Amino acid sequence: MTVDPIRVALIGLGGMGSTHLKILAGLPQATITAIADTHAPFTDRAAQLVPNAAAFYDPIDCVNNADIDAALIATADDTHFAITQACIKRGLPTLCEKPLTTTAHESRQIVEAEQAAGQPLVQVGWMRRFDPDYLALHHQLHAAGSGTPVLISQRHRNPLSVITFDQRELITSSASHDIDIFRWLTGDEIAQVSTTSTTSSDGNTILVVITLTSQTGIVGTMELVRGPGLSYDIGCDIVTATGPLTLAPTQPDQADPAPVDAQDEAWMQRFAHAYRNQDAAWLAAIAAGTNVAGATANDGYAVNTVIDAALASLDSGRATTIQR
Repeated sequence: MTVDPIRVALIGLGGMGSTHLKILAGLPQATITAIADTHAPFTDRAAQLVPNAAAFYDPIDCVNNADIDAALIATADDTHFAITQACIKRGLPTLCEKPLTTTAHESRQIVEAEQAAGQPLVQVGWMRRFDPDYLALHHQLHAAGSGTPVLISQRHRNPLSVITFDQRELITSSASHDIDIFRWLTGDEIAQVSTTSTTSSDGNTILVVITLTSQTGIVGTMELVRGPGLSYDIGCDIVTATGPLTLAPTQPDQADPAPVDAQDEAWMQRFAHAYRNQDAAWLAAIAAGTNVAGATANDGYAVNTVIDAALASLDSGRATTIQR
C-alpha cells in the first residue's frame, strides 16, 4: 500500500531550520509544503531550495492557513510558545526544537492545551535520545545486572568562537539537553537543584556547574563551559551499584546519510545521525497515529521546572527545590 508523504510546514529557517530542511528533503516520508520565517532573507533562501512550498513571512499565518499535516518549529526560543499553541489549536502534530518554551509556566500551558485537545501532539527536539551512543548507554544502564545508578556526571563544552552564552544562557539552552538526558536515563524526576558559576578574569571562559538530586536520591552533576581554545565536547559517565558506564567518546558522525556540510558546526556533525533519526521517528509516529516518538510536552514542562530552579539557585546561592 502506498502512503502519501506527510505535508510538513518548516517554521524557522535559520541554522537549525536549514538543518531540518536538508533532512526532511531527504526523507521520502515527508514533503515540505510550507516554509515560514519572519526574517525575509531566510524565507527567500529556503524558497529557492523548495520552490514548490508555500512561503510565509508570519509563522502563525503559516500554521493557520498552510495546506499541511504537521509542523516543525525551529524558531527562536521565545517564539515557541505562541507558535506551538497555534499548532495545538489546529490539531497539528508538532516537533518543537528545545526548549519547549522559556518558562515552566508557559510549558504547563502547552501541556494543558494538549490535554484539552484530547491527544498527544507535541514532541520536543531533544535529539540525544535518538543518538546511537546515548541509546547504547541507556540500554546498558537498564540491562539486567547493571545496577541502580548512583551518580550521573555530564559535561558540555563549547568553543567561544561558536557559543557566546552567559551563565543564564548556558542554563536555559545548553543545560536543557543534559537535564533531559538525566530524566531519560533514570526515569526519575528531579527534586532539588544547586547551581554555581565562575568566570575567568578576562571574561572569556564561563563555567556553570549544576548539581541535581532526584526523588529517589540519584545525584547528577553537569559541567557547562564555553571558552577560547575549547573543542566541542560532550560526555556522560554513570556510577552504578555494580560499576561504571561511559558514553562512547565523541566523534563527528560523518557517515550519516543526512547531508553534512563542511561548514556545519561540530555539534551538528556529532549529532547528524541523531537529528535524522529523530525526524524520521517523528514522521513514523504521525503516520502511525501516535504523533510523538520522543520527549513529550510534559517532558518539556519538567525540564523547564528544573531550569527555573537552577536560575533561582544561581541568583540565591542556595539549593532550590523543584516546584511543579
